[in-house]
Amino acid sequence: MDPAVDSGRESADRSDQTVSHPGPSPGQTSTWRLATRPVSRSLLALAGALACGLVCVAAVVFLVAHPDKDVAVERMRAAIGRAFVEYRSVLGNAALSRAQAIAVQGSDVLSLDVDTYLAPTGLPRFHHRAAYLIRPDGSLAASYPAAERQIPAAVAGFVSSVRADGAPGRGTTRSEAALLDRAVQVQTDVVPLEREPAVVAVAQVAGTAKRPAAGAASGLTLVLVRPIDPPLLKALGDMAGVRNLRFDVESESGDGPVHTQTDSRGRIVGWFGWELPANEGVPPWLWLLPSVGGAAFLGFAALSFVQIRRAASGLEQIECELRRIAQEDPLTGMPNRRKIIAVLGLALKERRPDEILVFACIDLDAFKEVNEVLGHDIGDRVIAEVSERLRAALPDSASIGRIDGDEFAAVTTVRSSGDALDIAHGCALGLAAPFHVRGQVVHVTASIGLALAPRDGTSAHELIRRADLAARAAKKAGRGHVLAFHHGLEDEINERRFIEQELRLALARGALTVAYQPIVAGDGLRMVGAEALVRWHHHARGNIPPGVFVAVAEQAGLMIELGEFVLRRALADARDWPDLFIAINLSPIQVRDRGLVRAVASALADSGIEPSRVVLEITEGVLIDNPEEAKLRLKELRALGVKIALDDFGSGYSSLSYLRRLPIDKLKIDKEFVSPLGRSANGGVILQAIVALGRALGLSVLAEGVETEEQRLLLRLAGCDEMQGFLFARPMPASSFLDSIRRGAARPTDVVTHAADEVASALEP
Repeated sequence: MDPAVDSGRESADRSDQTVSHPGPSPGQTSTWRLATRPVSRSLLALAGALACGLVCVAAVVFLVAHPDKDVAVERMRAAIGRAFVEYRSVLGNAALSRAQAIAVQGSDVLSLDVDTYLAPTGLPRFHHRAAYLIRPDGSLAASYPAAERQIPAAVAGFVSSVRADGAPGRGTTRSEAALLDRAVQVQTDVVPLEREPAVVAVAQVAGTAKRPAAGAASGLTLVLVRPIDPPLLKALGDMAGVRNLRFDVESESGDGPVHTQTDSRGRIVGWFGWELPANEGVPPWLWLLPSVGGAAFLGFAALSFVQIRRAASGLEQIECELRRIAQEDPLTGMPNRRKIIAVLGLALKERRPDEILVFACIDLDAFKEVNEVLGHDIGDRVIAEVSERLRAALPDSASIGRIDGDEFAAVTTVRSSGDALDIAHGCALGLAAPFHVRGQVVHVTASIGLALAPRDGTSAHELIRRADLAARAAKKAGRGHVLAFHHGLEDEINERRFIEQELRLALARGALTVAYQPIVAGDGLRMVGAEALVRWHHHARGNIPPGVFVAVAEQAGLMIELGEFVLRRALADARDWPDLFIAINLSPIQVRDRGLVRAVASALADSGIEPSRVVLEITEGVLIDNPEEAKLRLKELRALGVKIALDDFGSGYSSLSYLRRLPIDKLKIDKEFVSPLGRSANGGVILQAIVALGRALGLSVLAEGVETEEQRLLLRLAGCDEMQGFLFARPMPASSFLDSIRRGAARPTDVVTHAADEVASALEP
């Protein structure tokens, strides 16, 4: 269970998610089906009544909202007017853009290919059919088509009126009025030509603010002409949504409605006409549909009422069955999480002053392995047997529930806290006996956490949270432990949360530092490298040990960010001591991260350090979870040119197969094997064996934790290549480390060194 469980998460009933959900029993299934038959018939009747009602409503809506012919005609007139105005705006914009392009060319425009500016572009159905470029004296400068050398009289008159007015007429649209606010003017109108009317757009060729027109182009006028012909009418009809749109100039002829079109001076230039769809009217039988539908609706409603009355007796049974299913674990028949919380809340209310209410969280140890090794079927049978043993171990008055796949809970009252511990130990003892399931012998233990009311809380959620904290602490202590909650557990959680929050801020603000501890050669006199060690000086707490905040970083998902910080800082500082290598620790979480190789390569490139000077130290923990993935990741790192060292060798699950299969360059002997030197004969033998193993595999060997001269001497005689420890120097900031390199201070004092050399000479053959 999560220690941060609260009321918002209690509603997420994890008890329904068992290890293997068998579903409802055959008796439950038959009860469900039998009880739901009346409801199904009632639902069918209601569905029929609803369908009839919807048909009636649709018929009434159709009759009420049947479109009026006059309204439809007015709507179509407005649509045709909008479509025609929009086309005039499009033609005016085209004339305006072409006039601006001509103005940019200035006096050179007439010497160029003017057809480039006059030829139509865009959709064919909206093309203009003729274009004219007119000089200030009214003569034709250029035209499209080129053979068109005569300006129609109506067009010439419209151009003259535009030049004379210098302002838009009454028929100008809003978009055209906006264009007139620019330096270049444009105006459109409907002009009657000899054969058919046409839409004419006139734009004055003027300069822009960046490049004013000059010379021949300064007084030109561009004219675009598009006759109102069948292709244009077809396009306007599609835009307006009308069929067979036509344009007549003689009179309002033809069948169907018309729309009068005027020019900018208010004169009628023609009429748009179109055809309305044939009105077939409303079928007579449709008027009877509401009455028939209403009668059918009343009939189905009466039938539904009868069916609901019949089903009323079955609904209570269904409700009870559903309530039981919602509050019961289907595998064990015990109350589930939701029910046990309700039981705990009721017990708190009914507790007498002289009673102690106990909430026990019973968490099976390593039950996941049972499912994985023996299968979920065996696991389910073990869970059922666990529930029976808990019933036998707990008092008859206790309430027992299954709150998760491998977690149980119990609520009971006792007279003293000692009685609560005795009951919990009895449960743990009862579960420790072997389980015999289908010829398999299964050993299951349980870690039990207790929370007592009123000592540990007076609300259900508070007791659950604290019992879970106690169960987690009991599980950490080992299998089968029982632990009652104490405030030290909560302090530990609060401390971890504090460290996590402050660590996030420290990483964001760059408040962490990196210290460096020298690594010396086997003779103890020559420095060969340094190990980077992260340090954190908190503004309120002072120095927080890495063993504290690194563990929190791994649990809180901050290890990738913390590791990359140390990597980049160490490589940046190591540029100041080019003759030494730099050793950097990698967390197992970093090694499992697929972005590690990319991060190391990026840090090497940014620092400019030779990869051969970098030693990445890993622990044996990265080799246990997924050895093949670790092997692949280490090979990718080696391909960058860095070296790999196995840190704390011998303190964990050391295996010769790891050393043979994995790309490792160095063994780092744990200080647990160094500290007994000089005090235990076995310690020296084991250390010599580790050194011999490393040499046999072609690995260099480094011993850490060297604190005495005697240890240094024995390690030297054992054949260690490198040493590290307080005898030589403690971790120090980068500036101090650089000073020690310059002073040559990272070695024992002269007196100690001289005495050590004398002892070594006496022992050498």
